[in-house]
Order: sequence, then C-alpha cells, then structure tokens
Amino acid sequence: MSAKILILEDNTLLLETLEEFLSEQGYHCVLADNGKKALNKCYKEKFDLYLLDVKVPEVDGFEFLQEMRDSGDTTPAIFLTSATEKESLERGFFVGGDDYIRKPFDLMELLLRVKAVLSRSKSYADALIKIDDTYSLNTSRKRLLCNNEEMDLHLKDYELLYLLIKDRGKIVTKDMIKEELWNNDEEISEGAIRVYINNLKKIFGKKAITNSRGIGYRFEL
Repeated sequence: MSAKILILEDNTLLLETLEEFLSEQGYHCVLADNGKKALNKCYKEKFDLYLLDVKVPEVDGFEFLQEMRDSGDTTPAIFLTSATEKESLERGFFVGGDDYIRKPFDLMELLLRVKAVLSRSKSYADALIKIDDTYSLNTSRKRLLCNNEEMDLHLKDYELLYLLIKDRGKIVTKDMIKEELWNNDEEISEGAIRVYINNLKKIFGKKAITNSRGIGYRFEL
C-alpha cells in the first residue's frame, strides 16, 4: 500500500511537478495551494506525510503544522523552503518538523528524504486489527481494508468503527462516541452519529451494529 502525501505548495508548476514525480514513485498525492485548504483536507483525511512549503497564503507552513501538532497529529513533515536563516530553520523543527530541504532541490534528493522520514515514522508501520475474513483495520494508518485493499472511508466513519471494534460485543455509549469523535468546540448532533452508523451498516450489513435505544451501539460481528 502506497503512502498518502499531502503537498502544500503555492507555486503551481512546482506543485504539479512534485505530484507527477511522486506519483510515478508509487505515492498517492493530495494537493493544496494554501494552508487553509490543507487544514480542511486534514479534517477529512489521514495522511502519512506532509510536504510543506513555508511561504503560502492564508495559513503558512509553520502555522499549519503547529495547528496539527496542537490537535495531537503526529504525521511526519518535511519543509520545502528557500529560507536560509537559522531562526527560520529552528522554528520549523520547533513546531514539529522532521526534516527540511532547501529550494531549489533535486527531486531524487527529495525522494530519499521522503523514504527516510517514512521509514522512521511509527505511523507508517502497519498495525492490523482483524474484523472478519474480509475486513481489517490498519490502526496506524487509520484505514479500513477489504481483502487487504484500502477502502475510501471518511475519517469520522473510521474513528467510530475503531471505537466499536475496540469494545466489540459491548455497548459503546453515545457520550463515549461524542467524546472520541468531536472536539469540545465542535457542534455535536444525534443525527450526525446516526449518519456515521448508517455508513458503517452499508459496509457490514444492518445486523452488524445494534442500537440500544437512548444508550448507544454495539458491534456484533
């Protein structure tokens, strides 16, 4: 399974070059040309690596990674920067960067750094929980696998499924779901929980998850 890389870069030509090169190396690339777009993508998807230009619109690369680290995200990050000042490089590591490469750079050097950071990253190591003979969870990459192939699953669907699998056969209360899936400043609704439950039932079948009315849900497989 290929690593999924978020590339934050506002230079269109460089962004397209990086996507083409890394895709040819077998990586799945998701693109953002400003920091706000990158943050929005991270709320919906899980990545194995961030490639971050520093000077981008809306939210710069440092601010983006600081916000991700503050939220508990440990995804490794490589900064792509033209900055040579010691203070700028120190800030990159201070906010949680794993490596940096100065522009202009050789694509093969970038590839070597990407491989090195991913190989060191605990988040890239596979940790599987078997659900049945067909499905399993990769808990480190936050992916649902069907016959070892990754499925397209919303991040909150995954988080709910993991919570249900972790306590398989036991009732997972609505309060537990709300605490795990939403931050304190996020709006929570019963309807949203039902939507995610129904999304999982479409995959595993209606009988896979039972509803204890007014209390919570239980995974039965």
